[in-house]
Amino acid sequence: MTLEEKLNILAVNEAIGMFEAKFPNSDWNKLQIEPEGPYIKYEMVGVEDEFTNTLEINAHTGGVLKERQKPHGRKGLDPVKRERRALNMAGLLPLTEINDIAQAKIADAEPFQWELDRQKERTVWKIEFANQLGTDITEFKVDAHDGTIVQMKMKN
Repeated sequence: MTLEEKLNILAVNEAIGMFEAKFPNSDWNKLQIEPEGPYIKYEMVGVEDEFTNTLEINAHTGGVLKERQKPHGRKGLDPVKRERRALNMAGLLPLTEINDIAQAKIADAEPFQWELDRQKERTVWKIEFANQLGTDITEFKVDAHDGTIVQMKMKN
């Protein structure tokens, strides 16, 4: 069973497809899966020449919660900064595999948030785990392409 099936949410690839269909010329900056009240949502952000594009969807139903195309300032036009922030979406390992790699290091906690992020040249999944009481938060950064744990830290 995949992580998405376990959570009863759309597969990551389906959410990516929805964003890319809506904003086909965007360079990816963010893909986040997080609780939002009684449900889980996908928040996806990308930039193109003149706009920052945001799409939030209910991860359970696929319904659009927010769709926005907002003009960005001058720094959004800087190709160097744009490249530095862009995520490499090609050849991502399945989220289930990435989650299992981190989960193996912290068996007594449950994941509650996943975010595709950039760390230097790497595209990484940042996964936050909470213990049963919700008092201890551990964050893992796992390379989204080869599954290497890049960082693990405790948060309070």
